[in-house]
Amino acid sequence: MTRVKVCGLTREEDVDAAIDAGADAVGFISGLPNSPRNVEISRAASLMARVPPLVTPVLVTTGDALVQNSDLIKRMAPKAIQLYGSPFSPETVKSTFHSFLLRPFLVGRQEDGLVDPVPKAKEAARGYDALLTDTYSKGMEGGTGLTSDWTVCSAIRRAVAPVPLILSGGLRPENVEAAISAVMPYCVDVSSGVESAPGVKDHSKLKAFIAKASVPEESKVAR
Repeated sequence: MTRVKVCGLTREEDVDAAIDAGADAVGFISGLPNSPRNVEISRAASLMARVPPLVTPVLVTTGDALVQNSDLIKRMAPKAIQLYGSPFSPETVKSTFHSFLLRPFLVGRQEDGLVDPVPKAKEAARGYDALLTDTYSKGMEGGTGLTSDWTVCSAIRRAVAPVPLILSGGLRPENVEAAISAVMPYCVDVSSGVESAPGVKDHSKLKAFIAKASVPEESKVAR
C-alpha cells in the first residue's frame, strides 16, 4: 500500500486527526517564513512531541534553520528532515541529526517550458533517502497546491529507483487514487488538499484522502 504523509500541520487537533485517520508520516514546517503553515521551531517541537512511535515525524526546514536551531533540533530528534536550500552534504546532515533525509525536487508542468527534469532528478536524489516531487511555481520553494505532471513524475520515479519517490503537488481526495495509479509512488504527500484554510486541516477531507490513498493496489486494479 502507498504510504501517506500529511504536511503543514500547525494545530494539536490536526496532528491527532491525521494520526487517528492512519497517516504514516506527519510534517511540520519551520524556517520557511513565506509558507502560511510555517511555525516557530519551538512550536514544531511541541507538536512533534504528540507523534506516537510508529508514525514518522518530519521536520520541513532549511539549511540555515538547521544551523540556527541545531541543539533544539537534535533534542526534537525528527525521524526525517525534508531539507530546502542546504549548503551541507546529505551525509553531513544525516550523521549530525541521525535522521532520514528527504530531497524536495520541483517539477515543471508542460506549459512552464522547462527542460527535461529526469536527469536532474537522478542527480538530486543522490545521497538522500527519498525524493519528494512538487510542482514548480516561479518564486516558490514548494507547497504550491498545483497538480504535477504525473507522466513526468512517473519517469522520475523509474529514474531515481531504488531511492523512493514521494509524490506531492495538488493532491486531494478526488484525485489521489488516479495519481497513485499513474505514478506508483512510495508515498503521497498532502497539505492544502485537505484544508479548510491555510494551516487548518479539514478532518473529513483528511479521513477521505487517507482512506482512498491506502486502498491496496490489487483492489484498485479490480475496480
